[in-house]
Amino acid sequence: MDEEGRLRALGQLELIEQMILEGRRTTERWGWTFVLWGVGHAVALLLSELAGAPWAWGVCMSACGLVMGVASALRRKRGPDKRPAQSRALGAIWEAFTWSLAVAIVAAAAGGSRGYFENGVFYAQFFGLMGAANYASAVVLRWPLQRAVGIAWWAAALAALLAPTPYVPWTFLGMAVIGEIGFGAWLMVLERREEALGSL
Repeated sequence: MDEEGRLRALGQLELIEQMILEGRRTTERWGWTFVLWGVGHAVALLLSELAGAPWAWGVCMSACGLVMGVASALRRKRGPDKRPAQSRALGAIWEAFTWSLAVAIVAAAAGGSRGYFENGVFYAQFFGLMGAANYASAVVLRWPLQRAVGIAWWAAALAALLAPTPYVPWTFLGMAVIGEIGFGAWLMVLERREEALGSL
């Protein structure tokens, strides 16, 4: 390879690294959403399992969705979408997760599949989708920790199908704490560190 080709290849590698860094920064700015949904899942689960309040899921998930909707609307108000392609790809991954889950829930509810929500099937499907979204995001961002989180969600999906039904909600609680709240808190720490370095 001649000198010009080598310089062009180095420039392309640098561009790819910059795109990955920008994708990571964008994800770090959304770390609070992992914490939000993790807390929402944990509170809904505890209220429904310990207090016998089945309404908790609807209330908590609606509240989390409302907060996300307001945050997304505020972000869109700032102007046209100027995110790099990598950030848009990450957004598409999580949008696909949301719509896949919504379709599954609506189909089960419309079909009168009450048992779907009472045994491990719904949990396994949710865990599997969370695993896919986290793993795909980790591949795009080259983040080993998020890849491990994705694998943990897949392991939880297997556990939901194999474990006795009474234990499955507690698997969800553990994953909400580790895979959502813990991971989101880590992203928020990274964001603060980036901000601190930027202000030096």
